[in-house]
Amino acid sequence: MSTPTTTEVVLAHAALHCNLNTVDLAAAEAFYTEALGLRARMRSISVSTDGTPMGLGPDTASTTAFLWDHRGPRAAPALELVGWERPATVPAETAPRGFVAVGFRVNSLPAAGDRLRSAGAAVDEVPPVPVRGSLRSALRTVDPDGVTVEIVEVADADDSTAALSHLRVYCTDLARATGWYEGIGFVVGATGAGTASVALPEDPTFSLELTEHPAAPQTDRAANTQGLYRIALAVDDVRAAHAVLAERTDGVPEPVFIPMPDIPTGGFTVLFLADPDGAVVELVERPRSAVRRPVLPV
Repeated sequence: MSTPTTTEVVLAHAALHCNLNTVDLAAAEAFYTEALGLRARMRSISVSTDGTPMGLGPDTASTTAFLWDHRGPRAAPALELVGWERPATVPAETAPRGFVAVGFRVNSLPAAGDRLRSAGAAVDEVPPVPVRGSLRSALRTVDPDGVTVEIVEVADADDSTAALSHLRVYCTDLARATGWYEGIGFVVGATGAGTASVALPEDPTFSLELTEHPAAPQTDRAANTQGLYRIALAVDDVRAAHAVLAERTDGVPEPVFIPMPDIPTGGFTVLFLADPDGAVVELVERPRSAVRRPVLPV
């Protein structure tokens, strides 16, 4: 394996997890395990953590469950469910911009629909949606926190259960948004009328599907706001990434260590960023040796 160049070291190389804040952790976990087949593989309980870097004050408490699809940790990104206790998760309406839907792929849409209905979910058939430049047959449902969940059919998907596939992102200026994501390591794979699909070259498992909505109003969302709030991306060296980003623009915050004493790593050094429309992107120090992404988007 070749040694990464200086440029590669400071750019994101893998999607680690998609954060979803919930008002009822048990209900959210049950939905994603029963309706979509995910499994809770890691849990962290915070009883008193300094949430100042996230704007939540010096004393926070929460429970976090990390759910993976059949591919498991290291091979695929997780869905991170956070139940905030102090301060409590703040109920929210659908976000007009930023991360607006979480997407999964399956090899049989009818089977996925049957499983969703068996779990008590209301399922809507929708027109095909763009994912990685292709219009995919799709179903939509809503999770217990009101988050839109897209299910797309990929006939050659590697398993009958759902695999975390993408986040749909609404932005007010597509060119500005794609340029920002390119600056942290994404590449544009396909474009359409007001849409673009971006992915990390070393991680074919996941994409961001950008859609331009010029009139979408911006709303302030705290880190404990219900719904999709942030995405975490792996970088080899957070401080090196910070140095490069700080040279490009003013106001880049300093990296911080987030303690999680009840997980194997004990916590992570992270850098919190926001895209041009306020969607939070977290760069996490996680070397390439800690992930094993496949060559193809399975």
